[in-house]
Amino acid sequence: MSILVQERVDALPQWVIEAYQSIGVGDIGHIQHFGFMDTGMRPVWRDIRLVGPALTVRMPPMDITANRVAIQQARPGDVIVVDRLNSTEDACWGGVAALLAKEQGAAGLIADGAVTDTMELTDLRWPVYSRTVSGKVGRVHGEDGVGEVNVPVSCGGVSVNPGDLIVADDDGVVVIRPHEAEDLLGAVKERFGSHPDIRQWIRDGKELRDYPHARQFFGELQ
Repeated sequence: MSILVQERVDALPQWVIEAYQSIGVGDIGHIQHFGFMDTGMRPVWRDIRLVGPALTVRMPPMDITANRVAIQQARPGDVIVVDRLNSTEDACWGGVAALLAKEQGAAGLIADGAVTDTMELTDLRWPVYSRTVSGKVGRVHGEDGVGEVNVPVSCGGVSVNPGDLIVADDDGVVVIRPHEAEDLLGAVKERFGSHPDIRQWIRDGKELRDYPHARQFFGELQ
């Protein structure tokens, strides 16, 4: 089998990964505008939260041999990130692969390509994002299969390296480099954790101009 498997990259402290579990993609989007996958990458089902280090996979059109290898390589908490090399017609992932990955402990899947078995994926409640959905499924080519695992890939218009932090919810997917994760975490907490909940402030009928940091959120208020 011609599947290239590179050495695994582990660069994220576990406490950082856990801290991002409570941070929304939209919160990150208030701080920075880069690292976001394009809006064509959508969750198969709603009310998804997915956070974890990237286990990257590159596989050519019509060949899904590499996904089995990726599942075997996955550790608990990994987010499998698939570069389908611009193929959106034949599915690279479905219900059986999702179940295998879930049992292996993988946290979810981001596939820049097609997936299938959407009802089964929804029932499984294992987070899956994809560019398209298709009933046509790629083939496992056994010894003739090709692909790469734990290599730099492109997904959703963003370069993703093995070990990058993936944060995803219903608002989209963002890729964070390990060396930037702690500083970004601090910036998000400083903006959203150092003042009263703005939504509760509004519900209480208080004036926006009296809200701490109102200018930061809304600019000049009349």
